[in-house]
Amino acid sequence: MSADTAPVLITKNDPSQSACQNEIFIARQPIFNAQENVDAYELLFRSNLDNHAMFIDGNVASGQVIVNSFVDMEIDAITENKLVFVNLTRDFLTGKLPLPLPPNVLVVEILEDVVIDDEVLQGVKKLSERGYTIALDDYVFGADKAALFEHIDIIKVDIRECDLSQLARQAAELKAAGVKLLAEKVETREEYNQCIEAGFELFQGYYFSKPTLISGQAIKPNRMSLLRVLATLEDPSCSIEVIEDRISQDVSLSYKMLRIVNSAFYNMKREIESVKQAVVVLGLDTVRDWMVIIMLTDIDDKPSELIALCLQRAKTMQLLATDYKLSPDSCFTIGLLSSIDAILDQPMETILTELPLSTEITEALLTSSGQAGSMLGAIKAFERGEWEFVVKSAFNAKKISECYLQSIVWTRDLYEQIKIS
Repeated sequence: MSADTAPVLITKNDPSQSACQNEIFIARQPIFNAQENVDAYELLFRSNLDNHAMFIDGNVASGQVIVNSFVDMEIDAITENKLVFVNLTRDFLTGKLPLPLPPNVLVVEILEDVVIDDEVLQGVKKLSERGYTIALDDYVFGADKAALFEHIDIIKVDIRECDLSQLARQAAELKAAGVKLLAEKVETREEYNQCIEAGFELFQGYYFSKPTLISGQAIKPNRMSLLRVLATLEDPSCSIEVIEDRISQDVSLSYKMLRIVNSAFYNMKREIESVKQAVVVLGLDTVRDWMVIIMLTDIDDKPSELIALCLQRAKTMQLLATDYKLSPDSCFTIGLLSSIDAILDQPMETILTELPLSTEITEALLTSSGQAGSMLGAIKAFERGEWEFVVKSAFNAKKISECYLQSIVWTRDLYEQIKIS
């Protein structure tokens, strides 16, 4: 991968602290045009604060970049609405692993160590036909990659491996193939000027900017929940309702799906605020692709007691919703996210600013306001045994008790299903 030896540049209070279990990292390096304005960003896998790429499995590294940047972090803040270059392995290029990101946000970057055979050529051709911009990474003049030129848009030339006295002639040969040239590993003004004269249009390297390390907190769903969703998606007769039910059984997976569907690159005209709506809007194929990518990355189980509590609240609110003329979907979402701050170890306010939801849902979670918020407050009081508060609430105490007992049974049965799956 390019530029994988950059020094640390990270905005943290104490960079000397070791990373917590759920802390994630990504490096961002700008790509400039001939006017020295940022044209795009390359996103690079990083495993720790050292700002080095240390990994064994390239598929996992590529998948982690996709999940970290497009789901777990705020992609708009990272990319400033510019195109992003992401290194992809052979399995992504040939379709063995899905690529759930739309062509308008992603430049597919072919790693230099990918063997160019018929399978790769066909895969790259299909990606190009789908509208993706294709870039060839770390190109060295004379390397046997000419078969790709018909299907690629950008060639990234490693000028550290070039004879700069021959650069203009060699660049002219590449430009004759109809590709755009990007000079990478540009370290001095002299090299930049030589690349300009040779006809390069894009530039990347330490002369302009070293990769910046960005950190965040991973949102890691339960592995068994993911397995069950994927298994269900493999059933040709599976329905949207069944998939919604499977995803809703995991709080963090539900959160991820809402983040994905409401992210900038899907550009929804309205906020999607329930898992059911997310599945309908994305479609089963896109949901499947995202599940595979999420499964590929590192996943840790969450505390079962806390998850069970959220599920019980969600189911109770869903059961009560009809009696009080509220949306069952919105009520389930409110209950499901009612302790997401404890699960993710982040303030509720911070989480909700990153997850576009209706004012009703946001206020219910932050201040217990509105009818749904009052319902959540009554259910929390019921859990604490504050009977006087429950009785004085606008909700039937007996009905709350009945629905909560049903939710306990439902959650228990759910956990039993997961155990046997």
